[in-house]
Amino acid sequence: MKNWLIALLVVGAAASAHASDYGCKVLLCLANPASNGGPQGVAECVAPIDQLYHDLDKGRPFPTCDLADGNDGGSYARQVYDPYDPCPPPLQPATRGAYVVQGRRNVGSGGSGRGGTGGNEWVGSGGYTLSGQPQVSELQSGQSGGGVGPQACVGKPVGTYTVGSYDDSVTINVFEQVLWQPAQNPRAIDVFINNVWQQRVRW
Repeated sequence: MKNWLIALLVVGAAASAHASDYGCKVLLCLANPASNGGPQGVAECVAPIDQLYHDLDKGRPFPTCDLADGNDGGSYARQVYDPYDPCPPPLQPATRGAYVVQGRRNVGSGGSGRGGTGGNEWVGSGGYTLSGQPQVSELQSGQSGGGVGPQACVGKPVGTYTVGSYDDSVTINVFEQVLWQPAQNPRAIDVFINNVWQQRVRW
């Protein structure tokens, strides 16, 4: 990837000075995987990416690249405002504000039940064996604990159970797989190659 990127940058630099050269360089640099150092992992990318971040910070439009037009199935970049990265397939984001936990149904269990809120009731309630304690996905300000909490990327649902009293109860959603990802700087750029999402770059 690094050699390919350098070669394309050299070709771009040797081409005639076109208005979209800057945009094409930016797109190529943004496409450099994080495993290879990310957008500024190649020396030739440092200056154009610095310029991009400066321009975006000043409210200037995202540069275009005539050689990579997203309208005809090409490659492009798109600004987004999202504190979370996309969930890795096949996982999907849990419902915001839902209590989520990873677990499995115990053999012979009906899959639902009501437990108390004290002691170890959080773990194993309702006929499930749980991995860790339930958490709220995307905990928002105003909820218990405040702030913006991690997002749960969840797999296949296993079932639910309830804890607490009837007039103050909480439903726990159990999934066979849960991946928690922290909230990050929401200013980001999604990079698409051949009209397929590749990665999200934060700036």
